[in-house]
Amino acid sequence: MTPTPDTTDRRPLKVVFVAAHDSLGGAARAAYRVFDAIRTHFPDRIDITFRVIHKTRDDEQIVGGKASRSRLEYAQYFLRTRFRKYLPRKPFISPNTLLHSQALYPTGLGREINRMTPDVILLGWLGNATLSIAEVGRLRAPVVWRLSDMWMFSGAEHYTDTGRYRVGYSKASRPPGESGPDIDRETFRRKRRQWKKPSHVVALTRWLEREAKSSVLSATRPTHVIPVPMDTGFWAPTDQKKARNSFGIEQDAVVVMFGAGNGTSQPHKGAGLLFDALPLLKSLHAASGDTRPLRAIVFGEDGPTREVGGVPVQFLGRLDDEGLRRAYSAADVFVVPSRLEAFGQVAAEAQCCGTPVVAFDNSGLADVVEDRVTGALAQAFDPQSLADAIHWVIEDSERTSTLGAAATERARRLWDPKTVAESYVAVLEQAAAEKN
Repeated sequence: MTPTPDTTDRRPLKVVFVAAHDSLGGAARAAYRVFDAIRTHFPDRIDITFRVIHKTRDDEQIVGGKASRSRLEYAQYFLRTRFRKYLPRKPFISPNTLLHSQALYPTGLGREINRMTPDVILLGWLGNATLSIAEVGRLRAPVVWRLSDMWMFSGAEHYTDTGRYRVGYSKASRPPGESGPDIDRETFRRKRRQWKKPSHVVALTRWLEREAKSSVLSATRPTHVIPVPMDTGFWAPTDQKKARNSFGIEQDAVVVMFGAGNGTSQPHKGAGLLFDALPLLKSLHAASGDTRPLRAIVFGEDGPTREVGGVPVQFLGRLDDEGLRRAYSAADVFVVPSRLEAFGQVAAEAQCCGTPVVAFDNSGLADVVEDRVTGALAQAFDPQSLADAIHWVIEDSERTSTLGAAATERARRLWDPKTVAESYVAVLEQAAAEKN
């Protein structure tokens, strides 16, 4: 039976939220949104400190910088890293070229957090050098994991489609094409040895919840689905005509938008799949008799306009939030063809701004986009299906407007910061009550 929090104790819960960054990358942006929502709406119930390694925001409630290692910890780190070249191992080679984090070496941050004596610890994206796996296991306060990706319940991978976590990373489950030390199996086994204490898990989508519950490591941990909060006061529709003028886009064009932090350079974000779909989309557009010019815009990357499959692609470069809001409003449809995505903040931002979204139906984006209501979902990794879905959104301008209005309404209902923060507060209070 779930303990009921003691409402007679009016002291706010002391919470330390731990992550590697406060602003660099999508995971950091999402973490800051959660932190800001909690402290803004529930200061009487949660006294929260955001402890990060890399601080870039001017915010006094964010504590940044590396922790201090003990002499023993530093000696171990120095010996293991400096002399590794004299004890060579075969290199780890994997078809999965995305980030792997082994989190081997203690950083001293675990000891610092324990000295802060929090009531609850909220863990975000850690990477390699925030907390070691052993340090996480030695945290004294109740832990709530906020999943930014798949690392908490996998091996060293942050994203994986092998499903090895379902079978405990058995030797037989190693995928073809991998060689060298099996660092994913090693990392998973260290997590199982060190993480014996119960903890709560927050998944951003139902897809991520299902994957976490299927892992040998996290199957029995209480799991809650809480999305990323969106400031729908800022992320809101703006005048499309003015937005297009600001980027030099024709007023009568049909504009397909794509974007990521590093533009088209990250294969898992799926730019190649969109580019494969563009000539198919152009054919569908022409066959429908639509005489409006078809254009594509990309943020996150600079470069001259070039044609892809007969469609001009304009590169907008890196944009700040104000620029992103205008770009979303300038587009008729925003395409997020990611191969794996825990949530997809850009998809949420676009919908807040009244722009329908097209994505694949295979991961967290299937929760973020309501098929045929706020956009369309395509069959995973099929360029023809992707082209069909984009065309369905843009072929009828009245439909495009209806989808955009529904997207904004749904965004305000599901991703309201106070609503999301209240869900986090309930989980944090539950974790604290269970300890007591």
